[in-house]
Amino acid sequence: MAIERDSGGDRPRSVGTAVTLLWISLAVGIAKVALDFTHLRAMAPVGFTLFVLVCTFAVLILLVLKIARGRNWARIVFLILFIIGTVPTLPVVRDELERAPLVGALSSLQIGLQIWVLVLLFTKPGSAWFRKAAPASA
Repeated sequence: MAIERDSGGDRPRSVGTAVTLLWISLAVGIAKVALDFTHLRAMAPVGFTLFVLVCTFAVLILLVLKIARGRNWARIVFLILFIIGTVPTLPVVRDELERAPLVGALSSLQIGLQIWVLVLLFTKPGSAWFRKAAPASA
């Protein structure tokens, strides 16, 4: 199913694959939170934890939807958030692998999926498709 952008161009298969991988990464994240909620709850009050999780998933869902529509800013924001988030996450993943190997494996899977997404979004034909997008307000 080809989705058309506001500029009218068909989305390359690589971008469609990237969007699918982003949805899979979000699903993995939800599974990971469910498996590790007891630990997360011990780290901070439940209300705060839920607030942070809901806000995080909301921002990520917004980015996936905007990336799917060809918004270049969303692709760049995702890259920046990935770079900012990956360095402090690596020690957490190491600890997860020791404490809860399945959770650590899911975190590693998420990082791998997101790296592949970035490759697909920032190499041709995906990168060229984003650059052709007409300026849009949303």
